[in-house]
Amino acid sequence: MTIQRLQTRPFATHIILVITLLLLNPSNLMAQQTVTFSIQQQTKEPIDAATIIISDQKTGKVIANGLTETDGKFNYTLIDGSYQLYCGAIGCRDTTILFSIPNNHSIYNIYLYPDGTELKDVIVTARKQRSLIKMESGKISISVAESYLANLGNSLDVLRHTPSVRLDNKGNLSLSALGNAAVYVNGKRIRLQGETLTAYLRTIPSSNIASITTSTNPDASYDSEGASGIIDIKLKNNNERGLYISTSHGMSFWNHIRQSSDFSMTYNKQTWQLGINYSHNIGHYDMEYGTDRMQEGDRNFSETNDTDKRNTYAGGLAFVFQPNKKHKLMLNTSVDALTGPGVTATTTWIYKGRDTLHEILKARNDYTKQENTKYTTGIGYQFNITEQQTITTNADWIHVDVVSNNNQPNTFYSPNGTLLREDNYPAKSKKNINIISSAIDYKLKNSHDGELLTGIKAAKVESNNRFGFYAKGVLDNTRSNRFTYQESNLEGYIQYAQKWKHVQATAGMRIEYMQTIGTLESYLDGKLMEENKNNHTRLFPNLSISYDLNNKAKLTLAYSKRQDKARYEDLNPIEYLLDELTYWKGNPFIQPQINHRVSLDYTKNNLSVTLSYNQLNNYFTQLTDSYKKDFIVMTTKNIGKQKQLALDLIYNKRLTSWWDVSANIGAYYFINHLDYESYREDYRRPSCNLSLSNDIQLPAKVRMELSARYASKRQGRSYEVFKPSGSIDIGLSKRLLRDRLSLSLMITDLLHTERWDSYGRKGALDLDIWGHSESRQVIFRVHYNFGSRKFETNKNKVKEAERL
Repeated sequence: MTIQRLQTRPFATHIILVITLLLLNPSNLMAQQTVTFSIQQQTKEPIDAATIIISDQKTGKVIANGLTETDGKFNYTLIDGSYQLYCGAIGCRDTTILFSIPNNHSIYNIYLYPDGTELKDVIVTARKQRSLIKMESGKISISVAESYLANLGNSLDVLRHTPSVRLDNKGNLSLSALGNAAVYVNGKRIRLQGETLTAYLRTIPSSNIASITTSTNPDASYDSEGASGIIDIKLKNNNERGLYISTSHGMSFWNHIRQSSDFSMTYNKQTWQLGINYSHNIGHYDMEYGTDRMQEGDRNFSETNDTDKRNTYAGGLAFVFQPNKKHKLMLNTSVDALTGPGVTATTTWIYKGRDTLHEILKARNDYTKQENTKYTTGIGYQFNITEQQTITTNADWIHVDVVSNNNQPNTFYSPNGTLLREDNYPAKSKKNINIISSAIDYKLKNSHDGELLTGIKAAKVESNNRFGFYAKGVLDNTRSNRFTYQESNLEGYIQYAQKWKHVQATAGMRIEYMQTIGTLESYLDGKLMEENKNNHTRLFPNLSISYDLNNKAKLTLAYSKRQDKARYEDLNPIEYLLDELTYWKGNPFIQPQINHRVSLDYTKNNLSVTLSYNQLNNYFTQLTDSYKKDFIVMTTKNIGKQKQLALDLIYNKRLTSWWDVSANIGAYYFINHLDYESYREDYRRPSCNLSLSNDIQLPAKVRMELSARYASKRQGRSYEVFKPSGSIDIGLSKRLLRDRLSLSLMITDLLHTERWDSYGRKGALDLDIWGHSESRQVIFRVHYNFGSRKFETNKNKVKEAERL
């Protein structure tokens, strides 16, 4: 290769020469040369369909990309400049070379070597190992974008299939620790609860998720809420300069056909970035569940068919302005909606004793209108004082509007089908939630491998609820109300981490002051019926000490204290009729439940083992209790103390060059000590969880993923015991058109074994519950991305190679 240089001339002569060349023949300054790259195996056999990427060494911009022909050759015409060529093929190590134009070489012979061979003066990387789940710095990371999870539809479906995450039929999220988990998106807390949280999670497309990180021992910079820990959903963030567009469309079916689409576009310049996204999920979803209960010697057996006909729509806009390395301004706004009707149809057979049929009740909940709309606006600013010091401030506003209109016809029949009586109980409810929060955080790294985090956060939550219940067409003022819940929080934290030669230690403290006011008013005239006020100050410490046994093994001892607060709607003291035999009642006196957790982690290579002990004090749950002789009432109460001894194992292994395996195994011993009102009882039970993921590279560049989950018989939140449950998912995927097009076909819950069956005994109440959903789905998804992108160039690595 040659490098041409202009000879040194006097300045004036040099200027004249340059101008003359520009005027007479500009092409002489940008000479072109056609280069042929011949990609061969070590045996000199040509490699068909090898991936070629040519980029500019200075700017990182991709100049050309494509696949080699059957003769292993790729031709391209280049102007003068310095370039980097990346080449990769299945079964071979990736290769990168640096070259310049002009040169004396018109043909480059490039030999790709099998995995495990070292090359001199050539940069190579083996096929990237795809581990679905792994432990990193005490946190569990799930690679969503690199797995079949990205094709499931939305983030709620992803969490339902994610190892180490538990999602029950009521929408409660938890980890291996006791209590509930708090949800974050890109490190920011989502301060929603219950149905509003699950509605929001349904609007996040699975294809937009990069990874999910879970931690049962987060540091003090995270909110104290989430007794079980935190779940951080990290969305894809394209920082590469240029225009980038990504879109995916999917179709799934079993009982119903559902369609989902999403579109995102980012335009990045050197100092600013603009992002736009839209998504929707359209279609119905079925659930079937029922109960078989003995109460005071009489039996009631019910079956329910539940069809959710709501659709989700979401759109957002994000803007980032970064004029230099010191200042960064971030703006975002979004709107998402869950809207549509729904219906449940329940048949209850009412017996006298166990076997004598007395009546048949047919009840419906016909939701003629359901709307859940969320508006979000946020602003953030980051100031890098020095390379070691950073200040970040942000402010967020969330507004949620919820509307529900429900007709509830109840019809009683005799055993021979004769109509006995019928009633209709319409209900209308409205809810709006306003959440305003602001925070300022400071980060300092010192010269002795120490890091200080500190900050202050303030939040204001207001939930206004209006519920109208009608009987025989007339408002029932005794069962209708207005309920307002107000919560004010002021929190501060400090966290310090220090590294020594073989030891790392971190300790932190978060202090929270919370004030709440719950106001119950008459539906008609707004007259005050009941008011409950509460305030408290609590401390939430955490501590972690790690010791490096050697370069591959680490031992970590950690402690944390966290809490869960009751849902806003559970604090409403009104009584709500589910059907003529079942009531729901709120409880304004629910206190936060506090979790203490101690853990010992051992990590070596691809193996991570965690031994932990949990104690959840003053814990609350929804109880089903007898009410009079024929009725049951469901209410949430603080009922005692829970303890759990747990052993969790995560292991990743590459069995062959084409087969990767990830496993997550958990063994638990659970003690549930119920101590409320006049009831005293202990429940003890061992249990285990298992998840296994296989990533297999098939011929023709087809990728197969086979995943299985299993949960043994286990103790529930109170006296109930859950029966074993599990599922198997299988998926196939293939990339085409230079990896711009991705096709996937999968089946979730292949054997339709994912259920929530349970049983429980409490006094005169004997309760069996069963249920399952339309969890078995056949899903086909197409993903396509395109645009002009620039990649960072580095003589030691190629960023684009990570996608293989």
